[in-house]
Amino acid sequence: MKSFFDKLTPAERRLVVVVGIAVFVVINIWAIFPTFGKYGEFEDKRTKTLKQIATFNAEIAKEGAYKKQIQELSSLGGEVASEAQALRLVDEVNSQAALSGINASGFSPLSRSFGGKTNAFFEEASVSINFTTGEKELIDFLYRLADKEFLIRAKSLTVQTEPPGRMRLQGNMTLVKSYQRKPSPKPAPTTPRTAPATNTAAKPAPKAAPTSRTVPPPTNAPAAPLKK
Repeated sequence: MKSFFDKLTPAERRLVVVVGIAVFVVINIWAIFPTFGKYGEFEDKRTKTLKQIATFNAEIAKEGAYKKQIQELSSLGGEVASEAQALRLVDEVNSQAALSGINASGFSPLSRSFGGKTNAFFEEASVSINFTTGEKELIDFLYRLADKEFLIRAKSLTVQTEPPGRMRLQGNMTLVKSYQRKPSPKPAPTTPRTAPATNTAAKPAPKAAPTSRTVPPPTNAPAAPLKK
């Protein structure tokens, strides 16, 4: 039994071979050649992913150290002053001024503020003072106020030299201390009052008393006979 190629002429065989080679080349160009280099890209992505996983695992292993560091930083920051401590702001400033050697006068407590926010978690107590001091004493005073025990900060500061020698400083400063805002008490729930039950049914109107009336005789009634 002859095969397919045995039935073809030499010219037809050459044509079939050329067409097969052309189809093979086209398939390689369309499907095979574009995938060259993909393996290298996948290998690079795999290497980067493994490095990221190793970095994440290393950070996860440091969780205990991070928690310990957070606790240390929290203890260094101190606690926010309570409202009772904020009310003693003037006494605290006065005592620290005496320790620092500052001649402070004109203590003027200012009104409290919420920082312009109705939902602020902290309130502020402020005091304005006039002072006369030297440079070293002023720096020591501000340093003492910023200690974690007091957490008092200078909101505004005006300084100028004191005449006539101009060897000392004088000025005015506003000091601020924050404290936790107490939540406003919630109003007690009110139960709606129930109105007393009233008999709204309409009462029947009283019946009118019957009246007697004389009905006149009908006009078409026959006349009575005359007597002779």
